[in-house]
Amino acid sequence: MEAQLARLVEFAGQPNTLLQIAPYEIGERRTFDLPVNLLTLPDRSVVCYAESQAQGHLDRESISVMPMLTAYHQLQGEALSQTASVAMINQLRKGTP
Repeated sequence: MEAQLARLVEFAGQPNTLLQIAPYEIGERRTFDLPVNLLTLPDRSVVCYAESQAQGHLDRESISVMPMLTAYHQLQGEALSQTASVAMINQLRKGTP
């Protein structure tokens, strides 16, 4: 686990990345129950790929994609900043809560 946490800190230090942790404490305000990928295409359209235990689904229809994009932005607003996320990871690495 130490190597994984170290890799996350290294990832956060790259100039073209953003690492944010959504703490467990946000509870019911979390917006996703399953993995979701939002992809912005070269023409600036957004598609959504969501996975369940049984299958994956790619959606290009804006009526379905826009609520997912809104939910993502809400989650990003609830998540810790990158600085706070890295600090949390470093505390875990030191074994302090």
